[in-house]
Amino acid sequence: MTFYTGHCYKNKWIMFCEFRETRLRKMFTIRVSSHQNVYIATAVLLLVCCLSCSAGTVNVKRPSPSSTTNQAKKQATGPTVMDPAFANAGQTAGLEIWRIENFKPVKFPQNDYGKFYSGDSYIILNTKVNKRGEKTWDIHYWLGKETTQDESGSAAIFAVQLDDHLGGVPLQYRETQEHESQLFLSYFKTGIRYLPGGKSSGFTHVDRNAFEKRLFQVKGSRNIRVKQVDASISSMNKGDCFILDVGKDIYVYVGTKSKRVERLKAISAANQIRDQDHAGKSKVHIIDEYSPDHDFADFFSALGSGSASAVPDESAGGDDAHFEQSQERTVALYRVSDASGSLKIDKVAEKPLQQSVLDGNDCFILDTTDSNIFVWVGKKCTQKEKQEAMVKGQNFLTSQKYPAWTQVQRIVEGAEPTAFTQYFQSWRSRNELHTRLIRSPSTEKYNSFEPRLFHAEIKARGAVFDVEEIIDFEQKDLNEDDVMLLDIGKELFVWIGNGASVKEKAKANDLAKMHLKKYNREDTPITSMAQGHEPESFTSLFSEWNPEFWETLESYDDIKAKIEEENNALNL
Repeated sequence: MTFYTGHCYKNKWIMFCEFRETRLRKMFTIRVSSHQNVYIATAVLLLVCCLSCSAGTVNVKRPSPSSTTNQAKKQATGPTVMDPAFANAGQTAGLEIWRIENFKPVKFPQNDYGKFYSGDSYIILNTKVNKRGEKTWDIHYWLGKETTQDESGSAAIFAVQLDDHLGGVPLQYRETQEHESQLFLSYFKTGIRYLPGGKSSGFTHVDRNAFEKRLFQVKGSRNIRVKQVDASISSMNKGDCFILDVGKDIYVYVGTKSKRVERLKAISAANQIRDQDHAGKSKVHIIDEYSPDHDFADFFSALGSGSASAVPDESAGGDDAHFEQSQERTVALYRVSDASGSLKIDKVAEKPLQQSVLDGNDCFILDTTDSNIFVWVGKKCTQKEKQEAMVKGQNFLTSQKYPAWTQVQRIVEGAEPTAFTQYFQSWRSRNELHTRLIRSPSTEKYNSFEPRLFHAEIKARGAVFDVEEIIDFEQKDLNEDDVMLLDIGKELFVWIGNGASVKEKAKANDLAKMHLKKYNREDTPITSMAQGHEPESFTSLFSEWNPEFWETLESYDDIKAKIEEENNALNL
């Protein structure tokens, strides 16, 4: 019998045992009233495990630490204990999703990717394979707003198990509903959709022939979230787009203050609802400022009440930015230890941070001024310390009284992403596998800083900038209605689209300076350019560049016409 490491989640101690002779795997839970009682709970559960096993000895599972050196160049080997659902995980490029059902990971149907039920927890694995055949992995565990403590605990434990199966080198993320990382959102090109219920409640099946009026709010212009809201005009506003699903008809209500890219994303989301929930047999209707009065009347009749003039102002939609912390807060690095039985947090440095402070024998937490923290795990940490890194991150959130939805990302020494290293004054890369190598036309030298593209806009109130990172960017991510920042470390490019607002154009350089100040890089040169006047030093940073790209784009009117053709085809 193998005794698998337990974890404590909100006064509930969760452990896994596997009985090798019978291939039986069980999970036990016990509620404890205090931290000290965890030891009592451990003894009780161990006794239960022993009594449940007819023969065999009890071994405390403590896999030997695996070196991270060159591990990304090898095929990962799994640990002694691994759920069969993960047997072939991470072997081919792409996305894999499991939902926690009865405390076990179950493969989620691929045609339902992008749907997330509020009462469930999920594990998401993204595998990348480069030209040399080397694999890198990102593991996310997603927690719905209404998921149970047991399910969220199971998701965390199985994420560790999957990480161990892949050699302990993946980056690991904790995601919470409505506060997901940009990387997570980037996997779902048509956005993610939140649905009520969950596996335990039984409300996960959509009857394609049943009538259920549902109103969805579409948030975000790049990586979008589609959230079901109360089907009434009070849930709407002029700044966002909304989707009303009434079965045979799906309406896309376009807010008068919404941008072109937001409208296109909303149409894509409506098409996905049509295809996933109604087998492609529903008609999609676009309601915008060019629609005739009878189209507006049809929409509000289907909604149940209201009129275009009664739709609340843009400010009623809330801010798309998740968490704006005080500018007084400083980026800081903490050493974390729990050797004494209680979490000990020591601040070791504030910005400007030095890479030399990081000790491979220890675990550190980088607290940024954004809504996320990084848990850095040294190469020489024990396997147990590596497995419990995310728990330490969550305990840190509690100790600092941060919101529970604050993003937590675990990274390992030697595989640090630019999102982490940019907070340090200088960084010597130890692993080029996680770096996009860029050739500079002027010097023909390679720069190990991974370029990062950001979409920037002024929020509704006009005084706050919102910056959203674009993962794995391409030229098509440069939207002509936007201002973009392309950061290559030694230089910051400001790209201004022809359709950007007058205020955004005027404030573009101020935003660039704010971005550099955040990372203590105020001396970095800034190069601004207008759409259509990009220098080679900028265009060479993209895998492909087409000077005629924007002239070939499908217009908003073209897309509306295409929707109309699809509706007409349903009448045949």
